[in-house]
Amino acid sequence: MAKIWFGRPGTQPDQGDLKGEKNISWCKNNLGPLTFISPPGRLPKIPDEESSISPSMRNYKFVLVEIKEGNGDYKPGYYFSSITPKEVWERL
Repeated sequence: MAKIWFGRPGTQPDQGDLKGEKNISWCKNNLGPLTFISPPGRLPKIPDEESSISPSMRNYKFVLVEIKEGNGDYKPGYYFSSITPKEVWERL
């Protein structure tokens, strides 16, 4: 299983919004190519942008996928999805 998080610039995944859990095969087929960013146990740094708005008040910009147990193409860790949070929400 994989957890799907929506993230804002300048925050950590655990400060994001958990939107669901899906099988890795579902993620592979519905979330576009996934890019590995961090191994398990080490929270990835989400890119930030200069803004006067607090990170907690910004719109979701990233979709992170947390894979606990590897499955063929994907090893355990955190991945960025190549599609937008809006597109992911429509597919969930």
